[in-house]
Amino acid sequence: MGRNYMRHATQHIYATFDQPVNAHRGIHAPGIMRSEARHDPSRGFGGGYHLEIFDVGLPFTALSVVPGAWGRKVSSLIEQYDHMVAVWTCGEDLPQAEARVTLDDSKKDQYGLPVPNIAPVTDHPNDVELLKHARQTLETIYRAGKAKDIVWRAPFPNSHNMGTLRMSARPGDGVCNAWGQTHDIKNLFISDGSQFTSSGACNPTLTIVALAIRQADYIHERMGAGAI
Repeated sequence: MGRNYMRHATQHIYATFDQPVNAHRGIHAPGIMRSEARHDPSRGFGGGYHLEIFDVGLPFTALSVVPGAWGRKVSSLIEQYDHMVAVWTCGEDLPQAEARVTLDDSKKDQYGLPVPNIAPVTDHPNDVELLKHARQTLETIYRAGKAKDIVWRAPFPNSHNMGTLRMSARPGDGVCNAWGQTHDIKNLFISDGSQFTSSGACNPTLTIVALAIRQADYIHERMGAGAI
């Protein structure tokens, strides 16, 4: 319990163009390129990633394109927001036992409960190679589109919280079974991304929803049989 915390391998890469592209308008997140979301060790890493276009409206762009920076170089870049495209990498972050969540012995929240501590997470070597490949892929795409400048943005500290209560066939290898039912407490179920054994190369929401619906059917069947 608490180990194998995952948060996806991510990065943002911006590019500016001579002509306006108006990427601050409309809905962009569904613009996903999944050609690299596959397992192909010949690329130098396992798992895969997808590239996802996202909005470059002024508030978010000003905050994220060069975090904490000041000066004319930064303001000139932000002024080109309507000439700018931004793409986010969502890569499979592999589980690591040392990436874990524990409870603080000295700090409490407003309800008197221990606050969580998340151990500093070091990128898995596989994540490093995956992000390098994604950066090269996107730079190739940008150059083919005649991008003027390319700006790499370091990843956020975390993205999607997953793991720490992972599924396993044997109690010694995880916390819950294939239905999200904990090995030790039969009427306790895990219904969120905590049960993931790996993060995958996509946003986790639909998988969480699918598992929750499947789990609800299982609970209904088990309760009807008097098993829980």
